[in-house]
Amino acid sequence: MSVSVNREEGPDGDIDYVIPVSTEDFYWANWYPASKELGVKIFYDGSRFTKEQVPEVLRELELLKGWAKAHLTGRDLEYMVGRTETLQQKIPDAFDKDDTILYIY
Repeated sequence: MSVSVNREEGPDGDIDYVIPVSTEDFYWANWYPASKELGVKIFYDGSRFTKEQVPEVLRELELLKGWAKAHLTGRDLEYMVGRTETLQQKIPDAFDKDDTILYIY
């Protein structure tokens, strides 16, 4: 299993855009504790966000990237920093319509 940012669109609610966040194990071992420590309010497993919330989501991802740099080493550091940077690049492009909602699960 893994955690990803998903865009569900179309009449069937099909997922038509996916951005990987993390493996499930890595998420619960690192992303989740970092999110709690940093007081992340939007970017966490089970949440959803709109286009208007993107600046705050990008800020939270920057905080998570900083946490990774301070607390992780080696492959774990490369993995989390790489994923946060990819998310920061791809999330703004996921909003193809003003009413798009992205889900994290």
